[in-house]
Amino acid sequence: MPSNRKALVAAIDFGTTYSGIAFSYRHDYENDPLKVSSNKWTAGYSYRGLESLKTPTCILFNKDKVFDSFGYEAEDKYSELAEEEEHEEWYYFKRFKMSLFNTEEPLSKALKIKSIDGKEMLALDVFSAAIKFLRGQLRQSLEEEGSGIRETDMGWVLTVPAIWDDPARQFMREAAVRV
Repeated sequence: MPSNRKALVAAIDFGTTYSGIAFSYRHDYENDPLKVSSNKWTAGYSYRGLESLKTPTCILFNKDKVFDSFGYEAEDKYSELAEEEEHEEWYYFKRFKMSLFNTEEPLSKALKIKSIDGKEMLALDVFSAAIKFLRGQLRQSLEEEGSGIRETDMGWVLTVPAIWDDPARQFMREAAVRV
């Protein structure tokens, strides 16, 4: 298959409140351009088994700033940690996307963003971990269904708000490239 004709194109909708993944196989697109599939998310105990096309845009890192979870899983885990009063050393970011738009500092690789309780991490690390997780979720789903789609057969799109300026868009590109 020529490199410009990917077997699957996936889009990550990295939202302010919720994020999701949509994708289309080339053969489906050629038969019906409106046929788009989406990753499904199952919410945890706090939502009683809700199934959704999106998951909350929140991410959890442990005390060593190592990725732990994203979305509903991050919400549930952080809630459990807080109930046990073991959350103080964890880094929990919620609705962090607009930190790239609402910053007074120039965007750079050194930009830090604050967790919900004010602890700081490099924004590039937070955004890259989120993108890596979302990409991994789709790859895992494709493996489970036995699609045979390899990474080289996939094209990726990452959405950004139209109101973002070029530095914010470039920052997201850099975060995606790190994955």
